[in-house]
Amino acid sequence: PFPGDTVTIGDVSFKLKTPKNPELVPQNYMTDSLAQSVVQHLRWIMQKDLLGQDVFLIGPPGPLRRSIAMQYLELTKREVEYIALSRDTTETDLKQRREIRDGSAFYLDQCAVRAATEGRILVLEGLEKAERNVLPVLNNLLENREMQLEDGRFLMSAERYDKLLQDHTKSELDAWRIVRVSEDFRVIALGLPVPKYSGNPLDPPLRSRFQARDIYHLPFKDHLQLLYSIGSNISAERISQILSFATTLCSQESSTLGLPDFPLDSLSAAVQILDSFPTMSVQHVIDRLYPYNVFLGKEGRTAVKDALKVSIAYSYQALIVLGYSIHPFKTLAQYLLSFIFECVVGDIAN
Repeated sequence: PFPGDTVTIGDVSFKLKTPKNPELVPQNYMTDSLAQSVVQHLRWIMQKDLLGQDVFLIGPPGPLRRSIAMQYLELTKREVEYIALSRDTTETDLKQRREIRDGSAFYLDQCAVRAATEGRILVLEGLEKAERNVLPVLNNLLENREMQLEDGRFLMSAERYDKLLQDHTKSELDAWRIVRVSEDFRVIALGLPVPKYSGNPLDPPLRSRFQARDIYHLPFKDHLQLLYSIGSNISAERISQILSFATTLCSQESSTLGLPDFPLDSLSAAVQILDSFPTMSVQHVIDRLYPYNVFLGKEGRTAVKDALKVSIAYSYQALIVLGYSIHPFKTLAQYLLSFIFECVVGDIAN
């Protein structure tokens, strides 16, 4: 798409604008064919963007949430300001940094200020890591579009600024050091669900500022098609086996076994390895991605080995032979987990 064009996803349309700084627009995140689940996420983000709302993409660890955010910014030609939050992040990292040049102090605007004044998208990654001292700054910026800067300037929302312009001149507002926040300014926050993962639970006031969406792993069918396109020299059966195993360990039901998540986002690299080395076994690749013999106890290793045996040895048809009637609303992972539970319980009983 080109500036001035309209991008449409389903029944939602967005008119493109010419970016002032094209180098700040993300590149090479969009692909020729997007999974339907990703398209639905992009449509939802576009909907909230048109409503002037900030969004919070929450999901398990991995690059998927960040990739979707960058795909949307590339699709809509929006400039981005990015910051990865940590427990060491302070107000200075968001607002202004002080520097000394030739004996004089200067304040340099940081990502949040640049995004607010230039109408860019502020991407906050790791929101669950933000410390208490940073939350008031984020709260005020999200709710009121206001921020007091160290150099004496005051950021004010576009609506309030325009109302002041009706009674005062721009030179007067400049003299008062009031800066207008662009109406195009948005915030996209990326975070993990807490308490399942480590981090600080979001305060209700901060959480209420966002429109949240659960960004889970790609659905089995979409992920399978993606891996098929990467490993053209690998049999569909081998790809299905490794994905079935990975999906089993990442399913929500597997949390009852206490097993760490499988790095699903690394499957593309694993399939590329299998594509380059056809003689390599699926077991060998899994051992590299998920060294369960190193970090799991006896029961955990037994559960993983049983999952691996089931995913490699059985398909849906084999599960039917074993006595599992295929239900249209259940996933392969649920059937595999049922079989694993029987294996683990049997081992314990023996």
